Amino acid sequence: MTHYIFSSFLILLTLLIMSSCIVPESTHVEPTFHLLSAIDFDQNDSDSEEPNHFSQDGDLPGCTFYLKQIEVPSYLQENRIISRLQKGKIEFRENDRWGESIVDGVGRVMGLNLSRYLKSPFYSVYPHRKKIGTRYDINLTLYRFEKVARSEVLLQAGWEIFSRDYKNGSYPILNGKENVRTSIEPNSVNEEIIGLSKLLAILAQKVSGAIYTIEPVLD
Repeated sequence: MTHYIFSSFLILLTLLIMSSCIVPESTHVEPTFHLLSAIDFDQNDSDSEEPNHFSQDGDLPGCTFYLKQIEVPSYLQENRIISRLQKGKIEFRENDRWGESIVDGVGRVMGLNLSRYLKSPFYSVYPHRKKIGTRYDINLTLYRFEKVARSEVLLQAGWEIFSRDYKNGSYPILNGKENVRTSIEPNSVNEEIIGLSKLLAILAQKVSGAIYTIEPVLD
């Protein structure tokens, strides 16, 4: 009898150990990583919300610029993509994330956008070193950069342009603030990222347009 009880106990213990080794099917979902995109002048941009101030022969020779480190509020420094559909409430999305820091992403895209609008391939972006002969320093601060409704994204930003010369060093010449929105397809993260990228293109047009208006005066 004792042997029977002991055998039963061993069988039960073995079953318990085996069951504990069975790994349940995981419900974990790998996040999707997203990148902002620069403008592509090869595409038809007839639906752009801003006119292009620069013709194909409207280059600004010597318009070398340096884009300083982008300033953003702390909540935007998360790599999780956020939404602010209600006032005072932020939604962090675990499964949709930035593939690079928002500071690096915005800096990369704004550098490319400004270079293309100004038709100046000679530029640099923080943290890279400033190029010799840089003519303008550009400060950029983001206040808002997110989805604010099911079908709308928002960009609020401030910018400041500094002129540089060997005699006077760096001094401010222009500044401005922008508040722009664009519509997106609801329930599509890809369309959301495209919309945010479009807002950066509009911002780049504003800044490069400002440089374009004062460039003849500085020559």
